[in-house]
Amino acid sequence: MPPDEQASVAVSGISENRPKTSYKASIDFVSPPARRAGLADRGQCFLGVSLENGNFAPGKLAAMLRWIARRFPRCTVLVGDSIHRITLASTRGLPEDEALSQALALGDRFIADTRALFAAEREQTEFTFLRCSEVQQWDSYAQHHRSLTDYHRADRSFRESVDAFGRSYHGRYSGQIAEADLERRVEMSAQYFLEESAIFACLAQEGLSVMVYPGSFSTLSEIADGRHPGVPEELRRLTAVSLDLRRR
Repeated sequence: MPPDEQASVAVSGISENRPKTSYKASIDFVSPPARRAGLADRGQCFLGVSLENGNFAPGKLAAMLRWIARRFPRCTVLVGDSIHRITLASTRGLPEDEALSQALALGDRFIADTRALFAAEREQTEFTFLRCSEVQQWDSYAQHHRSLTDYHRADRSFRESVDAFGRSYHGRYSGQIAEADLERRVEMSAQYFLEESAIFACLAQEGLSVMVYPGSFSTLSEIADGRHPGVPEELRRLTAVSLDLRRR
């Protein structure tokens, strides 16, 4: 769940329970496209939450929850806390321990500040919070992360796809930075993707194979579409749903 490729607005938390602006969520695209028709048949999904991302401001988040509530009786809200440490370390130069501490605190704040929005849709959908930091303690996480890391090291096509996203993002949003710093950030973006993807594989292994997110997926879409066959089978079963958010 990296910051959206088109727009990333830093927000330290969400302090309002009532959105001031109303949005409507609709499907932008589904990967793979053939699975679009049967989405609701899965019975459950997970919503990927990127911290400090403007796409999760109250009005936009409320629109996503309404969209989910019309389709799924259960939804796991995956809060990207521990993996956000990589973004903080990469873009703000924070030491590892400080970056992790701030990332976990931001995750706690997001949950506390958005409970009312989720409660508003609970009559239709059961929302459950799950932190990335929790999933990274699962035994299956270590296995999937090791598999992805090995494949990233061994397969040139997969490695180039992952690195291309990081290079595009940082080249677009990091301003004028030295080449050495850009390379460091690209490397850290790859670390983010591999950790995040291992988490997704864990959830798919537990039956959560539909991911909803307000943005594009790059390499993850390629995996869902059948490219990069060396990734874990659980990750290849993932259906990625990109939501488009428009102001009413």
